[in-house]
Amino acid sequence: MIDPTVQYDVVELPSRGILYPNKIKAVKVAYLTASDENILTSPNLVASGNVIDELLKRKILTKEIAVEDLTIEDRQAILIFLRNTAFGSELNMRIIDPKTNEFFDYTVDLSELSYKEFDLKEDENGNYPYFMEKSKKHITFNFLTQKDEIELDQINKSWNGLGTAPIVTKRLEKLIKSVDGNPDPMNIRNFIETLPIIDSQNFRKYVNKVKPGVDLTQTTNAPSGEKVTFNIDFGVEFFRPFYGV
Repeated sequence: MIDPTVQYDVVELPSRGILYPNKIKAVKVAYLTASDENILTSPNLVASGNVIDELLKRKILTKEIAVEDLTIEDRQAILIFLRNTAFGSELNMRIIDPKTNEFFDYTVDLSELSYKEFDLKEDENGNYPYFMEKSKKHITFNFLTQKDEIELDQINKSWNGLGTAPIVTKRLEKLIKSVDGNPDPMNIRNFIETLPIIDSQNFRKYVNKVKPGVDLTQTTNAPSGEKVTFNIDFGVEFFRPFYGV
């Protein structure tokens, strides 16, 4: 039951809920208030890097999905909503002119961002088809969840500079669900170990291209006249208004 005094809006999720068991397509999100500054300016939370997680737990009113289960793209959509409604939609960025290598200022209107089109058809297991051109293999795959990304990050950190962390192959193991109809994890692992690098790279590029999310690509003309294409960065500058004055 949502407190009737809490003001909120409904945010459509760019993932369309395809990765969630309950297929939830939208969540109710409360607006930022003065009391949220206790979280946003907490030295301990800022130092631990948990500010955004705590903020989302506080502002997402729909409880059918846990914050830690949200995809990165859905989190981005909710953060864009919070930033737009609290601080306005203008995001000032510094872009490099490719001709002069000098920075210039550019303002993005976040309210004009759109969701990427998604028209893949899932099979009876909820996965998607892809053909490996070099290997001549039909595979099925699914997109990574936030938990998957966290596990991959932990693998990378646990390596601690000793040898080479198997991030690429582990990512492929999480993405690929079957090879020529065989879903056996050991068969998938063996296939990945001998996968030609061109298949690996083309497949990962394809996944990044078709994955549902917010279209963060922007194009503008630099002062030199050169056309510049770049992606909106969810770094310090994007979140700076959150951290108060």
